[in-house]
Amino acid sequence: MSARFWLMTLRDVLLLAAVLFAIASYLQRDMHTGSAFPITSQLIDGSHVSLFNIRQQAETNKATLVYFWGTWCPICKVTSPMVNSVANTQDYRVISVAVASGSNADINTFMQHNDYQFAVINQSTNGHHLSQQWGATALPSIYIIDNQNQIRFVTSGATSSWGMSLRLWLASL
Repeated sequence: MSARFWLMTLRDVLLLAAVLFAIASYLQRDMHTGSAFPITSQLIDGSHVSLFNIRQQAETNKATLVYFWGTWCPICKVTSPMVNSVANTQDYRVISVAVASGSNADINTFMQHNDYQFAVINQSTNGHHLSQQWGATALPSIYIIDNQNQIRFVTSGATSSWGMSLRLWLASL
């Protein structure tokens, strides 16, 4: 193969990378950065969760993954198993917010059918608008929060479990 072929291939790859970066930047433009908003809510299993309050800063050295998703979202169907694998490691806290996904029973059925074990807040039944507050306008949206309640990483769209684990590990340092 000629040098011309490789140069054209490199050009095409760089162009594709630039387009994908531009799309990702556009989708993430409204995602909140800085201090994490407090989350105090009821999970679909009836238990309560309270995260990112000022008094909780030094409670744990674990980073937290906050995952906004929907049962109807096709890209979430790719990302949710990876979030589940991170949640099953017990190395990090994982909390998710189901957006426009029906009743608690509907979400619970979906979770059981897919064998997902991560904690879920149903945005529809809690009267919260967490996705709007956090700027999660494109789903899935993932936030990585360090032990000082600072958002260290944001991403939207498909991502890998090793990518999430790496960012969680970096946020734990």
